[in-house]
Amino acid sequence: MRPISIVSSIAIVVACSGCLHAPSNYPGSGAGNPDPVKYAGESCVDLSGRYEGTGEIIDGDPGSLQRDRISRLDRAFPFSDNQQLADVRAAADRGDGFKAYPVQGVVEKNSDRTFRVTFIYPNSRKAVFSPSFEDTRKYVCTGSKGKIVWGGGGQQSRSELGPNQTDFMAALYLDEEGNLIAEDRMQVHMRLRLFDIPTGTAQHYTVYRFKRLP
Repeated sequence: MRPISIVSSIAIVVACSGCLHAPSNYPGSGAGNPDPVKYAGESCVDLSGRYEGTGEIIDGDPGSLQRDRISRLDRAFPFSDNQQLADVRAAADRGDGFKAYPVQGVVEKNSDRTFRVTFIYPNSRKAVFSPSFEDTRKYVCTGSKGKIVWGGGGQQSRSELGPNQTDFMAALYLDEEGNLIAEDRMQVHMRLRLFDIPTGTAQHYTVYRFKRLP
């Protein structure tokens, strides 16, 4: 068999690598992703309820299914600022360098796009914060029976082989039994430094279920 030339090899890599790239999956990025403009007038799903503070993974990439089997409820909601995050961390502090998982969380709806969330920890401490989804350009509500979705892209990084670009998507919604579902997806689009050739997309995703309490 005749050896493949360098030029032919590059052509093959270009043709194949392009196929490995996955499209962006965050709101407003086109394709089948939610369009913030289209959903600007939609109501948000009412997430009100009392939930277990520890969620179990129900779907994810192979690595996450093995490694990340549980998650914290206090990581499911977006924080408006660093102070909100600091308050929650302080309440969860065990004093030994680790953070306690919340025993439960209580979600109350303040308005169509704002909530009040109270986390209760084993040390009897509480943390209260108010996540807001009022920015319709950033947060997409797909209806009262749908999801609250947000995300973004364009984050740049580098590896040994070349530049990377990262995008992410997160969503909150209820399943048929009223449990809270928290979904996170991240994609790293990789390229070779030489010839700027796309080499594929690494995908990480998790879906956690936080059971509703009476």
